[in-house]
Amino acid sequence: METAAVPLHVLDTDVDIVVSGARAAEFAQTIAERWHLAVAELAGRVGGARESAGDPLTVEVELLERAARTPRTDGVLRGTEERALLQRLTQQVTRAVIAARTGDLLMLHAGALAHRETGAAVVFVAPGGTGKSTTCRVLGPGRAYLTDETVGIRRDGTIAPYLKPISTRRTDWAGIKDEVAPMELGLDAPPVPARVAGVLVLRREPDRQAEPEVTTLETLEALTDIAPETSGFMETDQPLTWLAEVLESHGGARRVTYGSAEQLRPLVDEICGTLP
Repeated sequence: METAAVPLHVLDTDVDIVVSGARAAEFAQTIAERWHLAVAELAGRVGGARESAGDPLTVEVELLERAARTPRTDGVLRGTEERALLQRLTQQVTRAVIAARTGDLLMLHAGALAHRETGAAVVFVAPGGTGKSTTCRVLGPGRAYLTDETVGIRRDGTIAPYLKPISTRRTDWAGIKDEVAPMELGLDAPPVPARVAGVLVLRREPDRQAEPEVTTLETLEALTDIAPETSGFMETDQPLTWLAEVLESHGGARRVTYGSAEQLRPLVDEICGTLP
C-alpha cells in the first residue's frame, strides 16, 4: 500500500501524519498545504517555537476509494470524503497534542492573535462554534496568527503556537467544516515569541446590533468563566493558581458580549498594542 508522511510541529510537539491509500501522495500534499504553517520544516523557524517535549506522535489516516464493508478499529482515520476526513484529522491531531501536553501547558479553548513586532497577544476564550475562527479571519490579517482552537501557555507566559488550518463553516453547512490554509485568509505565523497581553471571554449574540458590552473581571470571576473552556485542567498541577497568575501578570480578563467580530477590533488593537 502506498504511504506518505507529513511531519508537523504544533504546541511544542512533533506529530507525524502517516497517509495511506491509493492516492496517499496526493492526499498528503493536500494535508501539507492546509497545515503549511505547522509543517515541521517551517514551524521550527516560527517565532517562539521550541523543540518537542517528547517523542513524536503518530496519527494515521487513509483516504478510501469506496466505503469499507466492515469498519476497522485499529485507530486509523478512514473515509471516502476528503473534506470530512480533513476535519476529522484536525480533531484527532488536536486531541493527541492536548493529551501529550497536559501538565506541561495551560491549555485554553481559545483563539489568539499577536502583534507581529512585539508579540503582545490577545487570547479570546469561547466555546466551540461561537466566534474564535471568525475573529481570526476578520482581525488576523496584519497580525500574527497563533491558533483558532487551543492556546497553550507555558510557565513563563509565552504561547506555544498551534498553527492549524482555520476551521470554517460553509454556507451549505451540514456539520462539516472546511479546513482552510491560514495564508489563504491573509494569516501568517508569528515572527517573534508571543506572550499573553490580555484575555477576552467572548459571548457572541449573532443578532446583536448594540455596541459590545465589556466587563472587567475580577480574578475569581474570570476563573469561573474560563475554567470550563480548558483542556487537561484537572490533570495539571495547581491549575487554578497557574491560571490566576497568568491573568494577574498578563493583562487580566474582560467579558465581551458582542454581535460581530468587527466590533472586537478596538479591544484587539488595544491589547495587541500593549508593551509585553
